[in-house]
Amino acid sequence: MSNARKQNEIAFHDRLFGAKDDPRNAIAKYYRVSDATHSLYRELVADHCPGRRLLEYGCGTGDDSLFWAQSGARVTGIDLSSEAIKKARENARREGANIAYHVMDAENLRFEDGSFDVVVGNGILHHLNPDTSLRELSRILRRNGHAIFIEPMGHNALINLYRRRTPSLRTEDEHPLRMEDLQLARRYFHDVDATFFNLFTLLAVPFRDLAGFNVLVNLLNVIDRMVFQICPFTKKYAWMVVLHASKPNKTSHKPVRHGLPVAE
Repeated sequence: MSNARKQNEIAFHDRLFGAKDDPRNAIAKYYRVSDATHSLYRELVADHCPGRRLLEYGCGTGDDSLFWAQSGARVTGIDLSSEAIKKARENARREGANIAYHVMDAENLRFEDGSFDVVVGNGILHHLNPDTSLRELSRILRRNGHAIFIEPMGHNALINLYRRRTPSLRTEDEHPLRMEDLQLARRYFHDVDATFFNLFTLLAVPFRDLAGFNVLVNLLNVIDRMVFQICPFTKKYAWMVVLHASKPNKTSHKPVRHGLPVAE
């Protein structure tokens, strides 16, 4: 990560996590249609939690880290924001959870090769250089390791218009994933699976306060799956993707030895 981009990300997220009220609450209404996305993400991660060494990549204040620890994983969390890590450590201490947190650049990880069984993240890869971050993920995972992420996609013109009209809610260097970024993952992992969500389900947002909202969202999720199956080219216009990459390609990077300890 270039120094200027890194400083912009640090400043933005320190401001975000240091604020009393999260400014992103203004867009929470849109995420009410993404329950299926998060359900698949949590299901995939939970399958690989018990007894495994898990790194949360861009952990924020550690809410998910606590969930993974309670699910039986030995959890380490990293974030570029010292404000986020401060709150994550406070939360872990309050809950009595043994989680190791570090302020760290996700593109330059200070862990030995093969340190983790699983790396997970929610909305982090699109803040990073895809090639650099995927290479680092491949390096720090063990040979049968798994990388599981929720990320926004960057092809939908209407969603991109909204992003341009709300610049204060994101950093200027964000890079919602494109299909070529997903293909890039195949350079660093032998198995790559992408599941797409939220095309027609976005139409349910105006009805979020009505009694039949969940029924409507479930119906639109079914329609999304049918459309993605019948017309695969429409997948690129989805809002969200759950990326599951496994079996890292260990010939794709040079070995690195840093030796920072991970959670026991």
